[in-house]
Amino acid sequence: MDEQLTKVLNNVSFSVNAEKKTMDLTVLPPGENDPISFHLNYRLAEIGDRTEIIVPNITSDRLWIDEIIKMWLEKSNFQYKIPQNLAGIVKMFLK
Repeated sequence: MDEQLTKVLNNVSFSVNAEKKTMDLTVLPPGENDPISFHLNYRLAEIGDRTEIIVPNITSDRLWIDEIIKMWLEKSNFQYKIPQNLAGIVKMFLK
């Protein structure tokens, strides 16, 4: 694994509230002194044999990041097809 990616992944806090369909993620990117926190809402969609995660809303504790996310979400949906071999375990944690 890339050394930079390893450093980022070692500085991650992640939690899921399946009942409220929310996730909280905090990262401390290399070179930063303060962590960046994200809060997102999600829903799972099952379309035939496909499972997708859809994220309609993401916020962070940094105004400039919120603005970038807002512009990005206005132009495209955050919708990700979960690989079929992982869908069962993902649904177990997110439903």
